Amino acid sequence: MEEFPAEEIKIIEFGEEDAIEISEIFKHVWPQANDYPEHWRKKRMYSPEQIIEEMRLGYHYFGSRLQGKIVGLYKAKITEKGLLGEHQTVDPDCRATGLASAMYIQFAEYGRANNCKRNYCNILVGQKVGEKLMLKYGFQPWGEPFHQSEGMLVQMYERLLDDESDFL
Repeated sequence: MEEFPAEEIKIIEFGEEDAIEISEIFKHVWPQANDYPEHWRKKRMYSPEQIIEEMRLGYHYFGSRLQGKIVGLYKAKITEKGLLGEHQTVDPDCRATGLASAMYIQFAEYGRANNCKRNYCNILVGQKVGEKLMLKYGFQPWGEPFHQSEGMLVQMYERLLDDESDFL
């Protein structure tokens, strides 16, 4: 895959018409996510029907395309605590391109635009890339680490959205 020019990264919201392609990237990326237990990786490979059902339940899928193909995405849902982000998925050919960073910036922008007090997400304890992004974008640990699934210790992180004078 060709280089992903950082200045060309555009994060857009996907719709139900994108469910098949979203499912395909999940089935491409998650089998290789060896930091996670196998049962969790299998659970993250949603079918198009599961994606559409989540969209209808209030989840928003955001991401980017390169040469017309979805190469990265995450999902978000507004909750009573703020804007929850999860299921970040980046094509291995597009890692270290700024794509994940662009998604974190858009995550904050979307939260602010929807009057959320915070962004929050779970990061696998010891996953260096995720922990580095949390630090880079001003997230702080929120609560104690917990087992999100058997054999999978995560730390919830929050980023308060009341300060406009940050990375945006």
